[in-house]
Amino acid sequence: MKHNEYEYLLNKIYYKGILKNQGINSDMYQRMQNEYSNLDGQSIVKGQLEGDYAFRKSFLVVRNYVQQAIKDGMKSLQFTMQAADINKLTYMVDMLNRNFFDKQSLDQIIITANSVFNQYNLKN
Repeated sequence: MKHNEYEYLLNKIYYKGILKNQGINSDMYQRMQNEYSNLDGQSIVKGQLEGDYAFRKSFLVVRNYVQQAIKDGMKSLQFTMQAADINKLTYMVDMLNRNFFDKQSLDQIIITANSVFNQYNLKN
């Protein structure tokens, strides 16, 4: 997935000025993507541990921002969202609470959240 999906989700939910002040942008996702790509290329055991730690650390940051963005988006739209969409987003938030480090699952959650929020006009 491209980092644009991550940035699009956050920009859809939050004011762009707030995001820039906190350093929340596609660079965070890009860092996680680079560390994920480096995991396969490492053959030394010590390098694998350091690379795995770096990936997990950046993954947690991205995962937490995605989870909070979904929660805040749901809060903004709680009275206008359809029950099926609320259930779908609630399930995604619950999945993000679990201790997983699967980048493909996170990417799918971001894409699905974007498709749900695109149906509603968020005023940010």
